[in-house]
Amino acid sequence: MRGLTRRITLTSSVSASVALLAVYFIVGPRLRSHAIEEVREALRAEAHLVAMISADRLLRRDGERVLDPLVDEMALFGRSRYTVIAADGRVLADSSVSGPELASLDNHGNRPEMRQAIIAGSGIAQRYSATLREDYLYVAFPVRRNDRLLGVVRAARSLADIENEARRFRAVVLSALLAALVVAVLSSALLSATLTRPLHELMDAARRLAAGDLNARAVVRRKDELGELASIIDQAAAQLRARLSESERDRRRIDAILSAMGDGLLAVDHRGHVLLANRSLSESLALDQPAGRHYLESIRQLEVGDVIENVLRAGKQCAAEVELLHPRRTYALIGFPFPGEENAPSGAVISFHDVTERLRLEEVRRDFVANASHELRTPLTSIRGFVEALEDGALETPETARRFLGKIRFHSDRMAALISDLLELSKLETGEIVVQSQTINSAQVVREIASTFVEQAENRKINLKIVTRNSPMITTDPKHLGHILSNLIDNAVKYTPEGGRVEVSALADAGGHAVVEVRDNGRGIPAPHLQRIFERFYRVDKARSREAGGTGLGLSIVKHLAEKIGAQIEVESSEGRGSCFRVRLPYPQKTESV
Repeated sequence: MRGLTRRITLTSSVSASVALLAVYFIVGPRLRSHAIEEVREALRAEAHLVAMISADRLLRRDGERVLDPLVDEMALFGRSRYTVIAADGRVLADSSVSGPELASLDNHGNRPEMRQAIIAGSGIAQRYSATLREDYLYVAFPVRRNDRLLGVVRAARSLADIENEARRFRAVVLSALLAALVVAVLSSALLSATLTRPLHELMDAARRLAAGDLNARAVVRRKDELGELASIIDQAAAQLRARLSESERDRRRIDAILSAMGDGLLAVDHRGHVLLANRSLSESLALDQPAGRHYLESIRQLEVGDVIENVLRAGKQCAAEVELLHPRRTYALIGFPFPGEENAPSGAVISFHDVTERLRLEEVRRDFVANASHELRTPLTSIRGFVEALEDGALETPETARRFLGKIRFHSDRMAALISDLLELSKLETGEIVVQSQTINSAQVVREIASTFVEQAENRKINLKIVTRNSPMITTDPKHLGHILSNLIDNAVKYTPEGGRVEVSALADAGGHAVVEVRDNGRGIPAPHLQRIFERFYRVDKARSREAGGTGLGLSIVKHLAEKIGAQIEVESSEGRGSCFRVRLPYPQKTESV
């Protein structure tokens, strides 16, 4: 702002200086003319006065003798030179010379001012004086009495004096102009200060606004253009603050929407640099601050890059289903053009919809339909075959007929068990089964259920052991827990070779939870099958499972029942070393020895 003040002051000073110099150079030459004119008028008046005084003396006989002292005396009161000239041109008196010098003066009858005075009544001339050796301004006035020319009176003044007078005038004028210039400079400095002070306040408010302080206001209370500018800045700041607040609210809303989205969202510009990756995408793909980087630095998979590049090139929607390697999940990708900056090509926005679970459910559904159809078709085919055999004559042979009828009953029972298990699964999934919890001793449930398999275990020469020492009290639905244990013990007895061992126990773990275990030393479950054994109709050894009469739904029912009563089902197994199914029950009440 100091620079502006200096510029305003300098501009005003230069303008004033130019104007005053113009005045000086215009008025200066006129001062000399004015000074000459003033001197001329003064000389005319003086000459006229001397003529009036000299008239009577020119009529006297001794006039020539008294005139010279008279003009000398009159010259003492001024700077003019007075000369009295007779009608014939003789110099009678002169205030500059006396005595012999006066007598030796040339005849002035031919002087131009004298001739002009005689003819016109006054004469003026400007010329060099041979007597005084310098330039003089002469004014002559005739002396008459009764139309008789008595002589001529001449008043003169040195041009050097006139020039000095003109110089004094010019000096006075120059001093006045310099004083005016000083006043103009000071005034412009004061005026510029009063102008730049509100400008400084406006600039300070604008600077604070530019720095982000939207509360800044220009405190300028004037009714001129600066006051109007301050009002405009204040209005602009208020509108900017309102719009920024609205934009911030919109941004927070969009951020909240993007953060709440279950689908991942990725936005890139026309060069492939990431503009936005919402929280869902960053968490699911483990992206580390992708914004500002090229998408290939974060998502290094060709199929994703193909979708993005297709949208960037074609500028239209593109869709694909991609299985990402990290993590191993499948996503449905849909890409749309994304508006870029002004005069810049469009970018792309890609949505990542996780379809892994949907594909898995579709696969489970397909497997379920195929497995259910197969499980039902096999006994139906057997039953049909035995019925046809009976119709073809087996009824005539009682032994054969009884044997076939036994097979038909076996397959019918198997179908009934399959349908029963399917209905139970359906009830579990639809929530039709009600949980009725009560506090019971876990040992009691274990003994009741395990005792029903003693005979089956003995028939297969399997050692069924029940361990219930320090068994805890639990709060659960005893019916559902019993159903879980029945399925687990039944599987353990069925799939443990003869001479094997099955142990059922109820214990309390170190964390204070009740744990019911069914452990065997059978063939075990290979590691690749452990993640799928709870699926419906999933069998590790399909041929052996069907021979044992299983429906393939037992473990699926166990999993659903465990979830129903709030328990956790765990399995540990290794091939050739047996398996251990563990049901971890919540909220044990107390432990008592049995």
